[in-house]
This record gives sequence, C-alpha cells and structure tokens, in this order.
Amino acid sequence: MTHADRAIQFLTAARAGDVVTARALCTATAVHHNQYFAAGMNVLIDAIAADSVDKPASTFSVKRIVCDDAVVVLHSHVSHAPGEPGYTVFHMFRFDGDLIAELWDVGQMISPDMPNTDGAF
Repeated sequence: MTHADRAIQFLTAARAGDVVTARALCTATAVHHNQYFAAGMNVLIDAIAADSVDKPASTFSVKRIVCDDAVVVLHSHVSHAPGEPGYTVFHMFRFDGDLIAELWDVGQMISPDMPNTDGAF
C-alpha cells in the first residue's frame, strides 16, 4: 500500500467513525496542526468521527494527489449536505515509514456564486 493509499484510508476511516483503523495508521507520537482543535492526533480523529455522526450525509472526494517521498497532499471536495457547494480541502501528511507522523489541513468554503468560471476544482 502506498503512502497516498494510507492517507486516503486514514481520512475514510476517520470519516466513517472507525477510530481504531485511523489510529492504527498513525505513529504513537503523530501530531496535527489544525488550529480549531487541541493538540494530539487522537483529538483530531475523534473530532472527524464525531462530525460524521453529526453530518451523516457528508461526502468526501479526492480530486488530486501529490506525492514527494514521505509527504502526500490530497486535494479534496468535502460537502456536508446534498446540493451544497461544500469545501475544497488540502490535507498534507508526513509519513514516518508506513505511518502518518504529521498532518496539516486547510479548507476553503466554495461560494455558490463564485465569479471564477474555472470552478474550484
């Protein structure tokens, strides 16, 4: 399994509420840099899993993958309700061996009336 496969598996598991699988894909000392949550990868995993319960109609679709040695970037479309434009999200993972050691994520709300005819993706 590639690092990209593991990154996707991590997000898919966490979004499905499978915290055991998500945690198994991380080092014991993995960190995240999401400014909205306390430190600790388990905190972020729990928040993603809880969000999936609060927003069961959410969808997650990877649009692009960029890999460079131990770093993987996923460019994704996340939507929390049918028909809403959603968000464009970048998740950047740093791997230590086969496990996630560090995670950054940045999102931008997609405006339903954006002037850019090229779109968000």
